[in-house]
Amino acid sequence: MIKVAIIDDEYYARESLKDLINEMTDFEIVGCFESVQDFLKNKKNKEPDVIFLDIEMPSINGIKASKYLDKYEIVFVTAYSEYAVEAFEVNALDYLTKPVSEVRFFETIKRIEEKLSKKVINTIAAENNKEIIFLSFDDILYFEYFDKNIIAITENGEYVIKHYKSLGSLEKELPQNFVRIHKSYIINLNFIEKFIKEPVSLEMKNKKLLPIGKTHLKEVRKILKI
Repeated sequence: MIKVAIIDDEYYARESLKDLINEMTDFEIVGCFESVQDFLKNKKNKEPDVIFLDIEMPSINGIKASKYLDKYEIVFVTAYSEYAVEAFEVNALDYLTKPVSEVRFFETIKRIEEKLSKKVINTIAAENNKEIIFLSFDDILYFEYFDKNIIAITENGEYVIKHYKSLGSLEKELPQNFVRIHKSYIINLNFIEKFIKEPVSLEMKNKKLLPIGKTHLKEVRKILKI
């Protein structure tokens, strides 16, 4: 089941999308929100796979807001065609113009299904001197964003991951045991040794202390049940 959230400040626009999505047997709407702030505040444990996101909203422009939503696949839905280039510059999965036709909507559904139904890969390509090696996710303690590079940390060494431009884009494709704890860190839950209260951090199996960002602390506590 593919989980969907709708963010649009217009009631009738939300209802129109709901009607279309509800016709799809493999899609589940986990929430409808009037703004990005409303979504971030109230999503709780109803994490979507895909967000249908309006662009012209009173509080914040959807294009700008998408940087806070980079762990999700984004489909922009707007009455304005001039934002198309900007939308794809932020790696949007698709761009729909209102009113959304059924034909165009079904094309988007097909894109979503193709993107999210890709075969699961248990390794990731990394640089090792002049070679490209494939690291098993089971061997990675955590990922760190440092000096404009994503680095995979294992017990045997550190390796640069070149394919992804941000932790957010990487996060979308990681197994469920990887969790974002900070703007610079994604950790493998299987390698946590300790939760440190002062300063708030996690000690990993390699004895490295990783800070937990304020915006991630609540979610980390919930996952670790502490």
